[in-house]
Amino acid sequence: MPTRILAIFAIPALAVFLVFLLLGFAWWPLALLSLPAAAATVWYFWYRSDDAIIRSLDARPLGQTEGQRIRNTVENLCLTSGIDQPDLLVIDTPACNLISVSGRNDALIATTGLLNELNVMEMEGVVAHGLTKMSTGAVTYETLAASAHPFITGAQREMARRWGTGDAGVISFDISGVGLTRYPPGLRSALERIDGRSTDIPGADSLGAALLVPPAAQRVPLDHRIEVLWEL
Repeated sequence: MPTRILAIFAIPALAVFLVFLLLGFAWWPLALLSLPAAAATVWYFWYRSDDAIIRSLDARPLGQTEGQRIRNTVENLCLTSGIDQPDLLVIDTPACNLISVSGRNDALIATTGLLNELNVMEMEGVVAHGLTKMSTGAVTYETLAASAHPFITGAQREMARRWGTGDAGVISFDISGVGLTRYPPGLRSALERIDGRSTDIPGADSLGAALLVPPAAQRVPLDHRIEVLWEL
């Protein structure tokens, strides 16, 4: 398991290690379990990361008769680019946003507001944006940190962000997504349509740049992103 993943989950692992070490004073065999228990804690947090995010957002699998635009778009882009197809889920909210989750499994989580608002061209743009985040591993560390949000420090969350999405953040994914579709007007039109609409998803603030439109405190203004896309 990569050292960076160990660093993200260091605090809960250390807490478990110390508990078993202290219990060892009462019954010494427990002290021998301190390191295995700490390792198991890291494994547990990693293994459950994507499922934990999905449950916290109350996301559900995309129904067979809904979201045909996003389903077809994901299948086509994954086929032409060689990217593994992620799970498709939906959050029932009028907010317009898309979340890329990358842990043990990859998933694209769309809101019903996004599914209802975007046309085929615009959907292709935002899906490409999301797929590039997952295919490069850019959102893996943010997914892991968000899944353990109550148990890690702000410094660890910032560390995970820098390891993953970095300072370039969401604009770099806009550019990468356009590179996948080779059609800047698609994503640009989607952002123009989303601009002015609600994008806030309860419980998603810790996911940062894993969102198509990140939380307000971490957000690059949409008009700036649109302006960059006009220049491509």
